[in-house]
Amino acid sequence: MSTLLLSLTRENPLPGLAVASLNLVVALSLVGLSLLLGATISLLAWMQALVDRGVVPIRRAAERRANP
Repeated sequence: MSTLLLSLTRENPLPGLAVASLNLVVALSLVGLSLLLGATISLLAWMQALVDRGVVPIRRAAERRANP
């Protein structure tokens, strides 16, 4: 069976090239999607860190002012 497939690809390489180019497009889109997702998650984590740092309970803020 494999020799039959190999003989078909030797005669007409276009189907193999089409599958290879499709694999390349899928791989590049997955890499791009993972980079976008990573950047989004890191941006959300950074924004949450900024919000958490700005919100300080009143007692702790008063203690910081009293004990410099």
